[in-house]
Amino acid sequence: MYVVILAGGKGVRYSSDKPKALAVVGNKPIIHHLMDFYDQQGYNNFILALGWKQEEIINYFKSLPYFGTPLHRFKITFVDTGQETHTGKRLKLIEHYIPKDNENFFVNYVDGLSNVNLTKLYERHMIHKNISTLTAVRPTNQFGELIFDNNDNVIQFEEKPKLHSYINGGFFIFNRKIFNYIDENKNQELEKDILVELAQHHQLGAYKHDSFWQTLNTAKDEIHLNNIYRDCEKQNKEPIWLRIK
Repeated sequence: MYVVILAGGKGVRYSSDKPKALAVVGNKPIIHHLMDFYDQQGYNNFILALGWKQEEIINYFKSLPYFGTPLHRFKITFVDTGQETHTGKRLKLIEHYIPKDNENFFVNYVDGLSNVNLTKLYERHMIHKNISTLTAVRPTNQFGELIFDNNDNVIQFEEKPKLHSYINGGFFIFNRKIFNYIDENKNQELEKDILVELAQHHQLGAYKHDSFWQTLNTAKDEIHLNNIYRDCEKQNKEPIWLRIK
């Protein structure tokens, strides 16, 4: 199966002059960690939907040892999908790069890391036969939570618990039929336009993942991910996103 990574946006909340895909976590950019995650689970054929400062991303990969040779484990297709293009339109623009005999493919935002089990995600997708299956996650509340007794006395502090509700974690499997939901003449967004319509047609499945998940939207998130990486190093363990659940 092919893996499409949406890496063309500027990342407004990530105030940097470099693409968010190249935000460094530990020893390499986040996009490289994400590709390691897929590669570890047997998927190494990538399509990168690029745009803003795409040459910096391309140059990073071309500078890697053995890139473009059989010794390099990643197979990468770079696609220019425009600087101001929304995610739905970017997805439409890579349609003909996926062979027609590939019924399903993975799609990922570039700014998230997780230890989601792709085999279980795929099994859920195939059993329910949805056009789209997303990974549902429960993020950590950025604030601590107060626990009260019946008299509204505080009896416990819970430090940054997980939220009770689920959100879209950005790790998808799509069937090729999704391209029929994208208007090539419009600059649509994946979440606000395409996924909403799929949900209305009961074609949006969800695989619930309750283990590690973290995005990199801001400089604060970048610091947090680097702290997680360093903690793993201190324990002589591989990054938590490579410890698949």
